[in-house]
Amino acid sequence: MVSFLKDSLKYIVIVAGLLAGIWLASCAAAPRIMPEPVVADHPVETSTPETVVAIDEPEVNPNPGSGSGNAPLPTASNTPTATVVSKANHEPAPELPAQFFPDLMKPGVTPVDYLPNTCLYLENRWGPGKSAPGTIVVPIMFHSVVQPGRVINDTTSISMEYFEYFMDTAKDLGFSTITSQELVGFLEHNQAIPERSMILILDDRRPGVAELFMPYLEENDWTLTLGWIAADSTRDAVWETMTTLAATGRLDVQSHGFNHLYIQDYLEPEQVEEELFKPIEVIEARFGTSPIAHVWPGGNFNAGAIALAGEAGYQIGFTAYSRGPILFNWIPLGEPEMAMEAPLMVLPRFWSTAAVRALEEAVNISEAAKAYARDSEQEEQAYYAYYCRPDGSE
Repeated sequence: MVSFLKDSLKYIVIVAGLLAGIWLASCAAAPRIMPEPVVADHPVETSTPETVVAIDEPEVNPNPGSGSGNAPLPTASNTPTATVVSKANHEPAPELPAQFFPDLMKPGVTPVDYLPNTCLYLENRWGPGKSAPGTIVVPIMFHSVVQPGRVINDTTSISMEYFEYFMDTAKDLGFSTITSQELVGFLEHNQAIPERSMILILDDRRPGVAELFMPYLEENDWTLTLGWIAADSTRDAVWETMTTLAATGRLDVQSHGFNHLYIQDYLEPEQVEEELFKPIEVIEARFGTSPIAHVWPGGNFNAGAIALAGEAGYQIGFTAYSRGPILFNWIPLGEPEMAMEAPLMVLPRFWSTAAVRALEEAVNISEAAKAYARDSEQEEQAYYAYYCRPDGSE
């Protein structure tokens, strides 16, 4: 009996130990179960009831613009409406493509942009009612046109045969003329002008040459810009001829100085001032218009004269450098002009002796500019949407 009780007690102890082990195991640290994350369908709105504005602003805003910075990028016939780009979902921030630099650029020539407000530039570049990308202006200077049978003995004159050939070629290539005022509108605001434009500039006082242009001007609805020397020595007969031609509306009379003095450092300040201010008085009195362009005599200029020209009210100036055609916010310049830091006052001009080649060169650059615009449009639109209307305004 005693033996039975001992065996039973021993069995009970064993079973109790097993049960205790099982209980302790169940009480050990179990893995912690985390709750499922809650994913909101929309960002949490903390300020405005309808729009959530991302706050991850870029550290540097290259040029947000100041005039109409929140205006939408207009829809033009040559471009779709810009797509709104969210800053929160656009990393890195968009950049403008590299500047248009065609293989056709002449050695030592650099294209210069001149509009400081990038947003306004893009609005005007792609906006409705503006000149299409690739629109060019070819300024060409003329002097004497030599009649058949006469010998050309200088480097500025052209034969009558070449003059007629140029006029026919310009028409065949689809060129039209613009005035100085239209050029200013194009340069500043991308005002709509013919895609292939030229500004024909007749230097000095050459009433006979001006008369040679008139049949072509009438036939093609063109204009001729005069770089007019306004000296008091001009004969009455010349004034009479030129005012009669100007009455047709075909002449765009601009300044070529008073006494046609080349701007040199040795000139007295009074001489430079007379060269720039006096022509304005004379042209206003004789033609009833105020010149806005100054054709630098001999192509000479310096920083002081350019500053004075601005004070006089001139908006553009022409040199004698054949750098290339002009595009909106794109002027080809050499080192002497670039040093002036006033691109609109040192615009290039082609010589009439190479006028046909100038037109052909301009056509090629225009086509290259169109291709560049097609390739860069998406980047420019993204840049505009990101920096110029960051709130996504329509």
